[in-house]
Amino acid sequence: MLLERPLKINKRKVLLIGAVISVGLVSAFAYHSILGYFFTGTDTITLIETSRIQSIKDFTKLFTEPLMAGSKFVDVAKFFRPVASLSYALDYSIWSLNPFGFQLTNLLLNASVACLVVGAMYLLSNGDLLFAWLSGLIFSLHPILVDSVPATDRRHDIIAAVFLLASLFLFLKSKISDSNRKWLLCCSLFSYVLALGGKEIAIILPVLIFAQIHIFSNYNSWIQRSCLSLKQSFPYFLITAGYLIWRTSVLKGLGGYLKGDPLTWNDIEAYSANIFHNYFLDLIYPADPFGVFDSRLANFWTFLVISVFGLYWLLSLWVLTLRKGRLYTRGSIKLLSFLILWLLIPLILFLVTLTFAHRSMYIPAIPFSALLAYPLAECTKHLRNVLKKLPFNPDMTGKTCIRYKSEVLVLVLGLSMFCFLLVYSPIIRKYDQWEASGRMGRLILTKLASGTRQVNQDCRVNLYNLPNCLRSYEKKEPKAKDVTYLSDYSIKSWLNLCGFHKKMDVIIHSRSQPWDFSGDLSVAILQLGKQNLRAIVRIKPLAKRSSPVWIRSKTP
Repeated sequence: MLLERPLKINKRKVLLIGAVISVGLVSAFAYHSILGYFFTGTDTITLIETSRIQSIKDFTKLFTEPLMAGSKFVDVAKFFRPVASLSYALDYSIWSLNPFGFQLTNLLLNASVACLVVGAMYLLSNGDLLFAWLSGLIFSLHPILVDSVPATDRRHDIIAAVFLLASLFLFLKSKISDSNRKWLLCCSLFSYVLALGGKEIAIILPVLIFAQIHIFSNYNSWIQRSCLSLKQSFPYFLITAGYLIWRTSVLKGLGGYLKGDPLTWNDIEAYSANIFHNYFLDLIYPADPFGVFDSRLANFWTFLVISVFGLYWLLSLWVLTLRKGRLYTRGSIKLLSFLILWLLIPLILFLVTLTFAHRSMYIPAIPFSALLAYPLAECTKHLRNVLKKLPFNPDMTGKTCIRYKSEVLVLVLGLSMFCFLLVYSPIIRKYDQWEASGRMGRLILTKLASGTRQVNQDCRVNLYNLPNCLRSYEKKEPKAKDVTYLSDYSIKSWLNLCGFHKKMDVIIHSRSQPWDFSGDLSVAILQLGKQNLRAIVRIKPLAKRSSPVWIRSKTP
């Protein structure tokens, strides 16, 4: 009788799978509270309404019309994101108007991005598991993600990140695979198409692939590296050209936010400086526990924060250059050069288009997390040697002593920044602005739906004192930076989803800024004739709380 051979266990693969699963679980746990939120974000309900698929015609419209076509949103901006719309259509077909399912999708998509960060960085670093795991962990805990993950209508960046990383991962995998190279490359190209359908920021991928080939190529000649890079990245540029042509035909132009008067040169300079400033501050200093922004020395403290990160990197490069031979140095410099380029490409895109929002920092947080993780991982690997060499030894040369002390300083700085992100991550801190926004939206929408059920379906709903912020969160730290509330077209979409005729119009006459939301909010509805309805949002002020501030809208 033949003895069965024992199964060989690849410990490396087991550790990689464990790292991926652990990062995914951390990411899911950090945002598990959003499963109890109502629909959050200004555009969520309109996205659901305009993305429903009830016929083949509805399906084709997603690929032949702008995002949220038929709503007032197209008067503000024109985008082409069919894959994101398909995700809302799929959620609606499964969950109807149950917000749990939509938030679950956001949660799972974000966890998938964190897992893909581990896989992509593992291949980029030629199998550095600690670096890949730390990159995914830092990304999962970064506080700037709070502006994207809990908002149901901001999954576009998450979808783009999922398929962008999947495309990059499959491309890197195809380079080291012999049998499935063509199949992996085709899957990578298809993932890139899906990333473009999620959000247009995925257009940075061909440049990343070109840069990766050029930087990591073994050719010494710059011309040879450029030719090889262009050859292997050409299919991605070809898809980009096709996407731009189709997008331009659908949007009747390049699309984006519709701008008013042309900006002066001074306005462009000021806005560009603001983008540059906020871009790096969102990554390095996403929370403001020390009151930097509100202090008189705001510019000084901001410069100090950025300088600490700069010192961390200068010391890191110096230590990595000294520790081993030229081969090690070349590998480190290549990886760090690629990550720095990845970090700068979105910034260039924001500066060229003059569009920036805190929620746009989702994808830039990926290379930043890797840049923070790499020196930390390398110094951690040599921690045992550092501890042995720390006591002064007469036989130790001055250069060696300085080198090991520098490693300790890099490790301290890296751990300090990691701990700062950890302490202000959603896994420890409570970011409840989105929850309050959702609770407020649920109450107002429920009242409006029940109050307008008996009136003429072609009536006009005149809305007064609709909240657009909560003033108690303005000085709270930590906080989400870009929380949004209900708009006229989102309320109209809700009434349409509840079965009302599409001719029912919603006009917001005034806005309010209540201090906070503790449930003491009501909606008074008064019918004026057959085709007019007045709805007033009332906030009951508490004795220990500031009274609400009323703001008249410019809407006639």
